[in-house]
Amino acid sequence: MAETTSEPLWMRCGDTKKDTHNALRAGGAILAWAICFAGSSQLLKRDLLPEGPVQLLIAAIPTVFGVLVLMAYSRFIREADELQRIVQLRALALGFGGTFLAISTYAICERLGAPKADLADAITVMAVLYSAGTIFGWRRYW
Repeated sequence: MAETTSEPLWMRCGDTKKDTHNALRAGGAILAWAICFAGSSQLLKRDLLPEGPVQLLIAAIPTVFGVLVLMAYSRFIREADELQRIVQLRALALGFGGTFLAISTYAICERLGAPKADLADAITVMAVLYSAGTIFGWRRYW
């Protein structure tokens, strides 16, 4: 188990310094992707860009950062200790399963007259549930 430390929970993302470093790297990549995703979505939604290649470039930027997220997260999981892998697997299961349940339930609600959901809503639900699962796991084991 990790030693008692004065560091806040968000700075202790595992049993080892390597886990913490890799988790913070993956978290930074996710934050960069989220900023690019939100920024490009708003630029395209508000029609602030000239039509043509500039729009395609702006639309592609989140994908580039998404690849960086996958690389950073894959490294984090590959180099993590067993306990960290369990925490991450449970968090992914909560994020995926909860989002599946939310999407399928809301699809029925749309047929009853609820406003149409956007893909960004599902992404938000998944991010919140995954983050909650990770925090619950860290609190349980560290």
